Amino acid sequence: MTLKKLRKSITGRYRHEYGLLLIAAFLVVFVAAYLININHQLAHPKQNTYIQGRAEPDEAYKDMNLSVAAKATYTSTAITNYKDLGMVRDVRHIIVRFKVPKDDLVESAMLTLPTTAQPTKGYPVIILCHGYVNPVYYSTEKAYLGDMEFYSQHGYAVVKPDFRGQGFSISAGAPEGAYYSMAYNTDVMSLIAAVKKTPYLDKNHINLWGHSLGAYIAMRASVLSPDIKNTILLAGPVASFRDMYTAYVAISDTNNAVAAAIRAAQLTQHGTPISNPQFWDNASPINYAGKSKSFYQIHVGTADATVPPQFSSDLDRALAKDGIKHEYFVYPGADHGLVAERDSIWSRSLDRMNSTK
Repeated sequence: MTLKKLRKSITGRYRHEYGLLLIAAFLVVFVAAYLININHQLAHPKQNTYIQGRAEPDEAYKDMNLSVAAKATYTSTAITNYKDLGMVRDVRHIIVRFKVPKDDLVESAMLTLPTTAQPTKGYPVIILCHGYVNPVYYSTEKAYLGDMEFYSQHGYAVVKPDFRGQGFSISAGAPEGAYYSMAYNTDVMSLIAAVKKTPYLDKNHINLWGHSLGAYIAMRASVLSPDIKNTILLAGPVASFRDMYTAYVAISDTNNAVAAAIRAAQLTQHGTPISNPQFWDNASPINYAGKSKSFYQIHVGTADATVPPQFSSDLDRALAKDGIKHEYFVYPGADHGLVAERDSIWSRSLDRMNSTK
C-alpha cells in the first residue's frame, strides 16, 4: 500500500469512527431526555378528569389499571400503502402505514395479502404481534415472514405492526416496552380501529397472534377490545404481574434502556406486586381474560428457557376456572422459538380461525 493510500485509508477510518461517535452521542442524549420526561410524568401524573362531551377519562388509554383502560375508545383512518414490495411466494407484500391519533403518531407495518379473490366482506385479518428484538435491529420487512406468508397463502390478510420506536417506525415515538407501559397496546388498539376502516379487510373477523412479548401485547389487547375473534398465544409471559415479578425479568426490560427506566419508575411510584398487590392485580390481563369475548389458543414448549412454561399453564388454569372455552397445546422438549413446532401451530390455529369465519 502506498503512503497516499494508507493516509486516505486512515483518514476514512477516522471519519467513519467519528461519525459513529456522533450517532452514539445523539442516542445517549435522546434516551436521557426521554427518560427524564418519563420520570417527570410518573412523578406528576395528570388527573383522570372527564372531558366535556366524552364518556371516558382523558388519560384512560395510558392507565395500567385495565378496568380504567377499558373505558378508552380508539379511532383511526384506513390503512394506507407506503411501499408495494410485489409478489413473493404467491403472497403480496406491502409496507403500510396507520395512524395512532391518541399519541399523534404515524406508524408502519408489514402487510401480506392472499392472491385469491377478495371476499365480499374483505379478507379475514390476523394482527401479528412480534416478539422482542432490539429496537435498533428490528426489521419491518423480514421478521416473522414465514408465519405471515403461511396465513396469507391460506386466505388471510396479515398485518404486523412495528410498534413505536422500532423498524420503519423508529422515529415514531420511543420503544417503551410491553409490560410497564400501555404504549404498544395503544399501537395495536389503533391498528384495530384502522383495520375496521379499511375496505378490503373484514372488520368482523379480526384475530390476534403473538409470540413471546407479542403474546402479552395480544392478550392485553384482547381483554380491552371486544372485536377480537381469536387470540393465538405462543410462548407467552401471560401470568400475573405478581408471578412475573418473582419469577421472570423480561430481556426487553433489561436490554432496552427506555423500557428499563419505565419499569423502575412504575415500581417506585406504585410499589412492587408484592408490596402493592391490588394495583398490580388490576393491571394483570390474566385477571380479566374471563371477561374477554375472544377465544384463546395457547402454545408452549416444555423446554422454554426464556419464558417459564408455567405462565402458559397458569393462563390455561385461569381460563378453565372461569369456564372460558380455549385450547392449550404443550410441546414436549420444545424451546422458546417453537420453530420445529410451527407446522402444528399453523394447522391448529388455522383450523380455529377458519371455524369462526
